[in-house]
Amino acid sequence: MSRRRGIEDFGRAPVPEWPVLALAAWPGRVPLGLSVWCGRANLTFFAIGLVVQFAAAWLRLPFVGLVAWLVPAAVDWLSTRADPSTSRLLDLVGLRPQARALLRSLAAAAVLFASGLPNAVAAGMGYITAVLFIQLAWFVQPALATWAWRSAPPRRYQPGAERQPATVTRYARVYARAVGTPLVFFLAEAAALVDATWAGTLPTAVTLTLLGVTISIAIAEAALLYLGWTAWQAYALRRDARKLADALLGELGALAPSFLVYVSLGARQAKYIANQWLPALDKLPQDGLLLVREASQLAELGPTRHPVVYAPAPRDVERLTLPSLRVAFYLAYGERNGQLQRDPRLKHIMLLHGDSDKATSANNLARGVDEIWVAGPAAMDRYPAAGIELSGDKFAVIGRPQVAELAVGPTGNDPKILLYAPTFEGYYDQTSYTSLDRMGVRLVRRLLAKHPEVRVWFRPHPASGVHRTSMLTALTEINTVLRNAGNGHLVTADADLSLTECLARADLLVSDISSVATDFLYTERPIVTCNPSAMPADEFVRTFPTQAASYLLGPRLEDLDEVLAAALGDDPLRPSRIEMKRHVLGDTPDGPQAAFAANVARVTA
Repeated sequence: MSRRRGIEDFGRAPVPEWPVLALAAWPGRVPLGLSVWCGRANLTFFAIGLVVQFAAAWLRLPFVGLVAWLVPAAVDWLSTRADPSTSRLLDLVGLRPQARALLRSLAAAAVLFASGLPNAVAAGMGYITAVLFIQLAWFVQPALATWAWRSAPPRRYQPGAERQPATVTRYARVYARAVGTPLVFFLAEAAALVDATWAGTLPTAVTLTLLGVTISIAIAEAALLYLGWTAWQAYALRRDARKLADALLGELGALAPSFLVYVSLGARQAKYIANQWLPALDKLPQDGLLLVREASQLAELGPTRHPVVYAPAPRDVERLTLPSLRVAFYLAYGERNGQLQRDPRLKHIMLLHGDSDKATSANNLARGVDEIWVAGPAAMDRYPAAGIELSGDKFAVIGRPQVAELAVGPTGNDPKILLYAPTFEGYYDQTSYTSLDRMGVRLVRRLLAKHPEVRVWFRPHPASGVHRTSMLTALTEINTVLRNAGNGHLVTADADLSLTECLARADLLVSDISSVATDFLYTERPIVTCNPSAMPADEFVRTFPTQAASYLLGPRLEDLDEVLAAALGDDPLRPSRIEMKRHVLGDTPDGPQAAFAANVARVTA
């Protein structure tokens, strides 16, 4: 466990945008479950394979060396679609697929030359010839992908679809050949190695030896032909780029969307930021457009009726501000927002992804948008409290459309479900509110040991671990503990439960200063807020006013038994919680979705 935990502490080596797009829209991929398993085992197979190959060279066992090459190479190819922690580690230290393949090839060549076979030298030279050309083709592939990328037009993407629009698929095919281990190169080198091993076993007859060498050369030529084919496709893409862009613009122009949702977020944050707004956006009568700036967001997006367009370049943003557009919605304050906010024809509106007492909820960058749509009066109060004076007409109260489907009142569960949903650590230490690494492991272990009356469900923030490796360590340990516990205790990711589904089924929420607590407030069920910094209760409530209706839990957990007894018993904070609900989530007589739709109609008229 300690080894795995250490590996998961590593971050992600930076990669260009085009590999991410290839993974999001890869035609003909292997099943994801198999790919993930192979990805997790890739480091082990890679290391063991090299050891066995060198042992086979030392002991003159060419057929053992052949197997020691084939199995790790096959696992490497199958893992291409996955992105587990072991793949991140290999990428981080420079052992990307090409480098791994080259090391395996060198070891295989050593096996052949040291094998003692009758034609070992000729076989080894034939194999090296094939490998050199295969590696050449493989190393040129990323250059071709980058070359095609630089002229790529904005592309329409279909979230959740097995088949992507033709433009995305055309580009993905070129990019995919430069990502991971291409099947063609795996099969070509496998054939070259099998051929060389076979040729090495032949008697010294010149004809048969030459036959083995000829096959190796043919394999090398096939690699070059494959490279040429890819080069032609890259050239065709660059040639057709303007035509493809015009076709997309014509399609979108015919749709005449009235609003645009600008998706520019941190790595893979679309799953919990953009996706929560999609149901509310899909219910609107107006047609809209989702403009996605980073490829890492594409695979995370859920299905939507509105077109999704991937536009990485500023010139693409300018092209896609169609005459029919009236409004641009933003989901977060991002550094790339200014590339659209500079357009004076649009009304720029900040939606944000949630409501909480976090310091980031009242951002001075709010001065740069025309309106801020908030859940309720509590969100408006945060701005003057932070020293940001804004006029009242800058705000519109819409509630939280995301919680409209949640039931209010008890669930009737027996035993009760306790949902532990810590927030992430933030990108700066001063905005870290999480309890995960400071309290989480002890909390879960204590609940399992002393509170059989509850079933613990664990749903961490999807971005946990972006800043502190201790978060990933705690995450791994809690996952392991709950999976081993069974008996209804659950890691919600294992059951593929959405946040809304978790909130709907929970009887009690244990969380941090987080928008999750705000959403759960709608159900009127008890909330326990962690206080990992041991701030005095009066100061805590003064700093985070909406927590006045929550039960507080200190870092030493000394009051856990008392807090659970109150929350699951008489629940004395229930009247305060109902009052806080109106203050935080606003007064929307027809419901938050209706309030959201009415305001969209107002700004798009």
